[in-house]
Amino acid sequence: MNLRGLGLVALAALTVGCTSASSAAPDSTSTTLALSGLPTSASTVPPVTAAPTTTTTVFDLQAIPGRHIGAIPEDETVLCPQAADVPIAGELLAMPDYPNRPTSLQRAADPAAPLLVVFHGQHGCIQNVQSRSDLDVMYAAAGVHVLWLSGEPVPTRSWRVNNGCCEPADTKGINDKPYIEAAMAAARAAGLTSTTVLAIGVSNGGGMAITAGCAYPELFTGVVVVAGWISSSCGRASQSMLAFGGSLDQSLGSRTAAGITDMWRSSVVDCPAEPMIETYEARTTTTWWGCTDNTVVRLVQLEGVPHVWPKFTFYDMDDDIILFALGKYATGDWIGDSGVPLGGTPLLP
Repeated sequence: MNLRGLGLVALAALTVGCTSASSAAPDSTSTTLALSGLPTSASTVPPVTAAPTTTTTVFDLQAIPGRHIGAIPEDETVLCPQAADVPIAGELLAMPDYPNRPTSLQRAADPAAPLLVVFHGQHGCIQNVQSRSDLDVMYAAAGVHVLWLSGEPVPTRSWRVNNGCCEPADTKGINDKPYIEAAMAAARAAGLTSTTVLAIGVSNGGGMAITAGCAYPELFTGVVVVAGWISSSCGRASQSMLAFGGSLDQSLGSRTAAGITDMWRSSVVDCPAEPMIETYEARTTTTWWGCTDNTVVRLVQLEGVPHVWPKFTFYDMDDDIILFALGKYATGDWIGDSGVPLGGTPLLP
């Protein structure tokens, strides 16, 4: 297995969602990724049903200048207690009713490009999430907008999900929904005409992303949960789902991610019974395409990986989010003539 760039994996703003405020470490803890026992060969299980229409186009996200291949070095991580001196990437939108919630927009050239709406984790901040992903670097070349949202600082930032989690927003009785509505309206007022809009969240923010997606099916066409959890039940809607979990994440890992996609396929959309299953090194992905109104449900499980925003040579969360937003999994652009995924990247070997 190619281990280039794995290094140390920080757990900072990805604190485990709803354990307690005292047990969740506010973006200062790091751990070494356990590598023992990881599979070293790649195999692809072809779908039982016929693959969608194929294409020879290869979407090479690795060629985008400035993005990381593999793990982001620890010395580039921004910890939220020191984040006040670190600029937020993007254009700060005017939010007069929410002066303590920085709201940043990064625009692609096309006003109609997909919009990614990102919720940070418990005790998190925009600067921390931007430093742990490459979405703030890749967005323009990849052709997506990114809207970065902030929880209320009371005193640290979190999201009150389903009236039960997480500290400190929960005990302070914070209502995040009006802020989400205002931020979406501000993005539209800035000229965005996106028809694909994803609610994306990590840990506590993952629960908030599900909450937002289920509460506003007219605003969000899909939800991405990065090491998050099922925050509420959802009604029927034409919304896609991408969920990730690592096997070493004791609270919000692989089983939780599988539970999220099971819930989505039973409560939100109807999908074909047989998915495409791929295995490559530590990664197993399960993708149901052709769901209700051409929606997609995708489950990503990584062996030996803890509670992180995953950026490895065998899987990169940023790549998957962008391909998901651009509709690659719905159209079959990721499948080659042989039935093997295209791309030449660690995500799609």
